[in-house]
Amino acid sequence: MKERWIVAYCGVLMSISSFSVDITLPSFPAMVGDLGTRFELVQWTITSYMIGAGIGQLFWGSASDRFGRRPVLASGLGLFLLGCLGAAFASSISLMLACRVLQGLGAAAAIVSSRAIIRDRFAGEDLARNLALATAIFAVGPIFAPLLGAGVAALAGWRFIFLGLSVFAAGLLIVLVPLPETLRTRAPDAMRLTVFAQRSRRLLAHPQSRYFVFLSAVVMASMLLILASTPRIYEHAFGLSGTTFAVYFAFHGLGIVLGQAANRRLIRSVGIVNAMILANLVLVASVALMLGFIVAGIISAVLMTALITLFATSYLIVYSNAAAMVLDPHGDIAGFTAAFYGFVSQIGSALLVSALVVLTGDSVAGFATALLAICLVSLAALLAWRPRG
Repeated sequence: MKERWIVAYCGVLMSISSFSVDITLPSFPAMVGDLGTRFELVQWTITSYMIGAGIGQLFWGSASDRFGRRPVLASGLGLFLLGCLGAAFASSISLMLACRVLQGLGAAAAIVSSRAIIRDRFAGEDLARNLALATAIFAVGPIFAPLLGAGVAALAGWRFIFLGLSVFAAGLLIVLVPLPETLRTRAPDAMRLTVFAQRSRRLLAHPQSRYFVFLSAVVMASMLLILASTPRIYEHAFGLSGTTFAVYFAFHGLGIVLGQAANRRLIRSVGIVNAMILANLVLVASVALMLGFIVAGIISAVLMTALITLFATSYLIVYSNAAAMVLDPHGDIAGFTAAFYGFVSQIGSALLVSALVVLTGDSVAGFATALLAICLVSLAALLAWRPRG
């Protein structure tokens, strides 16, 4: 299999989380009624998924260094498939949340292995550029998932969304068959607790990796807040849900594609960290404009969508480049490093956003204020790193 096809497959693997999350967004109101629960608990189907994905990465990362990328991918995708089938037949919000955690645990193998496979093949700026390419492919999820989810829900009901995700997982397993193993040297002791502790200390002792692994949690919280809050905001503030919401929301995926195309050029011209700073300035500007329109009382669904799309052009520039900064110094333990990075970013952001969605509720101003605070913290951290870098 050619390297470009391997990177493309890794991009699809990366999209498993965005696809699994975004495809359910238009069905939130229906799930509230069907499961007889509160909107906040349905919003937690996102954060519970992310918590499962974060925890799962700690296991799968070490396992991929011990057994190889392919067997870990096969096991994780199988677990994800089981979680999807369970969610399709869930009769309560408690069971739904448990199945979403199970999906996250399985998807974690895809998240870890995709980054580790790319790190097995590339280093330095080549690593950052190919991560950017894979992330651009990942953007297919945010573009098509909401539309697909709305269409399936309208034709057959929201439960068939999870049956569709089961088919998606089966397809990824089939494509895995011809994929070559990219791990050259397996680490027989990778899953020992002493080795886990040693590698954790090594990663956290490295100034660059330590700095950007924690920054990634702040950055991811911004997009996770958008994902968790927009279905509720569009319904309460603009009266949009279902297919109409999906059409509006799909535009932000186009922003991701444009941003990652620009990212590859920015890395070449100004370097990885400067590209992140420029992108973060766009994040701050887009959310500041959003808050200004809200305060002025002229915010609309069109304006909100345009600003979220502008935000999306730059979010993954910051996040994917942070991944490159964490991974690059640790090529010999790429699986573990990718897992640790994913664990910190996903668990940290999920816990933060679980609290924020309760505090902000359906307030558009509260949502924009919280989002702006996150972006300002991220920008301050990048500017503080630049002299050290």
